[in-house]
Amino acid sequence: MIDFDQLFTTYMQEWMEKNSSLTPDEMEDSALTLFDEWKNVVYEELGGISPKQYFEKITDANELVNMLVSVANEGSSPSALLLDRIAEVDCTEQLYAVISGDYSAEVKIEAINLLFETGATHPLDKYVTILANENEDEGLRELCVEVSCQYADEVSDMLYALVPTASYPLKGLIAEILVNAKKDERTYSLLEDLFKNGNNVPLYAGFIGKYGDERAMTYLYPALDNCNYVDFTEIRNAIEQLGGTVDDEYRDFSSDP
Repeated sequence: MIDFDQLFTTYMQEWMEKNSSLTPDEMEDSALTLFDEWKNVVYEELGGISPKQYFEKITDANELVNMLVSVANEGSSPSALLLDRIAEVDCTEQLYAVISGDYSAEVKIEAINLLFETGATHPLDKYVTILANENEDEGLRELCVEVSCQYADEVSDMLYALVPTASYPLKGLIAEILVNAKKDERTYSLLEDLFKNGNNVPLYAGFIGKYGDERAMTYLYPALDNCNYVDFTEIRNAIEQLGGTVDDEYRDFSSDP
């Protein structure tokens, strides 16, 4: 497959050599339009057309997504022109197939980002399956959490079903999403469980503050008495988000490393 990024890199290097007399600021200002100039340059290896024309000729969604997969399998980043063309052509079903299929985390991340960019409906059930798999790529799981936070009400029932058998790290991901959904006793119980039994007090305190249930102050206040400075700061922030107050002189941390 033609390496469009390398074509652009070569074009940019040649341009910089020709314009070496420019100051760094002048070169930076001029370089902002360089990509737009390059994509209209005619190349013999493209059959006498420009990179822009090359991609405009491709109208088949399967071909475009197969190109995306091939580039990822080669360990390269897809050209911006390819991503733009996928966004222009309706490739939704093909992107769904990538997300649910046996593909690399890198190409699945590209597929999810493209769905987001085009405003397409997300396969939320697939995202829940991915984030629930603790052997899955962390970057991919984090992206699934990020997108699911925007659809928290839609995925909430699927997430509640995972809680009884979930590890605490997975419970933390679930809570990160559920604090964006409508209030539910199951979310309140999950947050209390995480705070009392999990291993990331600052993170969970932040979730509790965001969730906004004042009942949590019944266990937040006592936790201030025996914690380190970092935990104290986040617990205090959560209490204040819930409408409570903590005196500045409550604890003396002057000797805390």
